[in-house]
Order: sequence, then C-alpha cells, then structure tokens
Amino acid sequence: VDETKIVHYTITGGSDNNVVKAEMQNLDDAYTLKTMPASTTEGTIAITAKTPETENCVVVTVSDGSQTIMAAIAVSTKPAPEELAITFAEGNSLQFDINETKTVHYTITGGSDKTVVKAEMQTPDDAYTVKTTPTSTTEGTIAITAKIPLNDNCVIVTVSDGDQSITAEIAVALKPSFDDKTAVVVTPGTLAELLAGYDTTKIKELTVIGNLNDEDIAALIKLPNLAVLDMENANLEVLPYRAFYQKTRLTSVKLPKTLKTIGEQAFCHCTSLKSITIPDSVTSIGGSAFYGCSLSAFYGKFASSDNRCLIINGTLNFYAPAGLTSYTIPDSVTKIGSKAFYLLIGLTSITIPDSVTEIGDQAFECCYSLTSVTIGNSVTSIGYSAFNRCESLTSVTIPDGVTSIGHTAFCGCYSLTSITIPDGVTSIGYNTFGGCKLTSITIPDSVTEILQRAFDNCSSLTSVTIGNSVTWIGDEAFQKCSGLKTIYCKAKTPPRVDTGYSFRGVFEDVNTSLISLYVPTGCKAAYAAADEWKKFTTIIETEF
Repeated sequence: VDETKIVHYTITGGSDNNVVKAEMQNLDDAYTLKTMPASTTEGTIAITAKTPETENCVVVTVSDGSQTIMAAIAVSTKPAPEELAITFAEGNSLQFDINETKTVHYTITGGSDKTVVKAEMQTPDDAYTVKTTPTSTTEGTIAITAKIPLNDNCVIVTVSDGDQSITAEIAVALKPSFDDKTAVVVTPGTLAELLAGYDTTKIKELTVIGNLNDEDIAALIKLPNLAVLDMENANLEVLPYRAFYQKTRLTSVKLPKTLKTIGEQAFCHCTSLKSITIPDSVTSIGGSAFYGCSLSAFYGKFASSDNRCLIINGTLNFYAPAGLTSYTIPDSVTKIGSKAFYLLIGLTSITIPDSVTEIGDQAFECCYSLTSVTIGNSVTSIGYSAFNRCESLTSVTIPDGVTSIGHTAFCGCYSLTSITIPDGVTSIGYNTFGGCKLTSITIPDSVTEILQRAFDNCSSLTSVTIGNSVTWIGDEAFQKCSGLKTIYCKAKTPPRVDTGYSFRGVFEDVNTSLISLYVPTGCKAAYAAADEWKKFTTIIETEF
C-alpha cells in the first residue's frame, strides 16, 4: 500500500513514431499511472498502489501509426503479514523466593522466520539475572533468577523480525515469607502479619528483607529476645526517632543499604549493643543516636580504621567507648561533632590532632573522669558546653587560633585550676567558666564583652586581668568570686557593669577594701565615679 514501482520498457521494431499509452484494465482510484518516454524506444511507467482491494492489470498500448500492440502488467498488493505476538506459558506475573530461578516458556506467532528475542530488566540492578534461550524462531525460554530484590521490577521482552517489533512485560517480585530466621516483607507494614502465630520469644537472630516502614520497626521492637538483626537488604530510608530505644538485648545490627537518616536516640540505651554497620548512603545521624550503648566497633564506609569512630564528611559523629579510657582522635577528622563523646564516664584522656578545626557543641559534656585534654593547634572554635561538667579536668591549653568559645564551654569543671584564653577570642560566653577552681585569669585585649555568669561561683579566683577592649560585663559575670584579691582592668573607659549583679556575692560577702582594683594611669577618677566600680575603695593607677 502506497508503494510506487518504476517499470522500464524497451520497444523493438516498428518505426520512429512510436507512441506509448498505459492505463488500468479496471479503472478505479486504487492505482495511479504515469508514463515517461525517454526516447521512441525506451521509457518508464510509474505505478503507485494506493488502496487496491483486488488484482488488476496495467494495459500498455504501443502504436507507430501502422502497427499497434498491447501488453499487460499484472498488479496486486502483497498480503498483510500476520501481526507479531508473544505469549508466556507461565503468565505475565511471577513471585519468587530468595535465590529462586523460574523458567518462562514463550511462543511467537506472526511475523517472519527471522525473529529475534531479547529480555532485560526494566530497572537494571543486581537483584535479578535474566537469560534467553531460543529453541527455534517461534519458541524458547527465559530463565529469571531473583537474588535479593528490594523492589518490584519487570522483565521487558522485545521481539523483532526486521519489519515488526513488539514488547511484552513479565512482572517480577519477591514472595512474602518467614522461615524462623528470615522475613521477606513485600508490602511495607506487614512484618507483624508474617510473624503472627509464631512464638516470637524464640527469635534471637533475624534477617529482614524487602520493603519496611515505621510499623515494621515497631514490630521488631516487640521481639523480646532479639539480639542479632540484619536489615542490610531491606528497603528503608529513615530510621525513626527512638527506633530501638532501650532494646537491651540487641548486640549487633546491620542497617539497610538504602538508609539515609538515623533518627535521634535511635539506639539510645541499647546497653548490650556491641557493633553496628552503617551504610554508605547515610547522610544524617540524630543526636544521642547511640547514647548509653556499650559499642566496641562501627563498621562500614564511615568507620575509622580502628572501627572506634563514625566519621562522616570529616566530622566525628560518634565514638565506640567499650574497653577504652584513653584515645587519640584519627587525623582524618576535621570536626568533632555535637555530643560525639557525651557522657563517656570512663574516658580519662583525649588527644585532639592538628587536623581538627572545630569542637562541636557538648562534644565532651559530662565526661566526668576526663583529666587530660590535648587540643590541636588548628582548632578555631570550641562549641557550646563542649567540656561542661568535665569535673576531673585540671588544666587546659586553648590554642592561639581559637576565636570562639561557646556558652558554658567549661562550666562545672570543678577541678579546673588553670586555663589560658587566646588573644583571638572576642567574647567570653554565658557561664563559660562557671564553677571552675581557677586561681587567676587573664582576659585578652581582643575581648569586647564578658557575658552573664561567665565566671560565676569561681570561688578560688584571686586575680583577674580584664583586657583593654572590654566594654561590657554582664549579669553575675563574677558572682560569688569570693576569693578575689586583685582586679586589673586595662580599659581606659570603665566597662559598663550591670548594677548590683555583675559582682554579686563579692560586694555583699567580701570587704571590697581588701580588693585592689588596678586601672590605667589617669583613669582612677572615672572608675571612682562609675556605677559599681566606685564600690571598690582601693583603686590604684598603673601603667599596663
């Protein structure tokens, strides 16, 4: 249909007055003709079949004036080929057990004897393998093996004979099942159904495969004696808040390879948890995710070479403390994350390498036994409550490059007697050194403000040097510093002091005439007239 064929003709005999005429024997609109003589003896006839329904003839008449002959060209359309099709004896939908192979028999109808069959997965991965074996041009088999597929998929079968091409699909999926140790969850939220009727107190080791949601995690929590959990080949992106909170029998966990987020307190107080495998896909781990665990090892891409730390993009997020009291942080760490060593009461000594630039919020908070800290020279920032309640810490050397010390960073370090604040620090935060047993402190000239309760209850503090750039001293900054004997204030303009509060517990409990206030030469009168400062009766000018 709609094909044009060119017929070349040659005339012999007769004269040079030949005339050629072509027309259909049965006239209709099924064919069109066009005669194109090239000479008196040669030419072409273009025949186009439009929508012919019957056979016909092109009648060609040749005349030279004295002789006339006729010839016929039979024309017809080719029979339409039978439509190509493929069928599968086992149907178009299959369910598999893990590592099961199923053989699908196919039959091809229509088309030519040049058929080619190709089968491939719609979404290529390692979960399925496919092998096509033709036994003839019309029959063959497709062997499909399901390894550990996480998602439903399709086998796309393409059949082509050169003129026609068709595709067909075979839907493939895992079959839900449970065999005492392995649960295959096809539909999220159905784990509890799989376990129904089984004595769950007997489940101590469990491998979970398939598609999970929060309901399935809740079903796992209800297994009272579960100790070893392998979810590596399960499909789950978010482990919810407190997912396995206080799951005290749990000793080993492999998390899903698809996991992106570990929620806050996910394994909090899993007191028997010794090891956990974190997948490469994880991008976020919530606070206190492993708090209260007795971890001895992390495994996976983010584990340090000694398996003691979990390091993501240079940040040390968590530490496996079991059996260790002293630790040197690996050189691959650039930041110590929030609460990384929080409440590790057995930790006595920590060395922070020069690779680290930032100590995060609450990084070592409540490490009650920590006595020694070595901070690398590259650290520039110490976060909020970084060493709060490190009650055994006696001395700390803060590197010169530090410019920021967070609120309550060393609050509650009741044994801390010595610390040096670097020249780059611009602010002493809220309650930064509250309760410390410091005997003297020098606040560098770079500092412009001392925030509330910065040295609250530092009762052993006898000497304070306040830098020349300080313009404000906040509420209760030196509250209950009852041991003060000497204050050196280098600022030529008396810093603003919150009336009645900045030195509360000093003015009330101490005879201020016994405290010597040293001020720059020529500034005594200004201090003697300034609020709060005028309460010091011994003001001495000196050159700084």
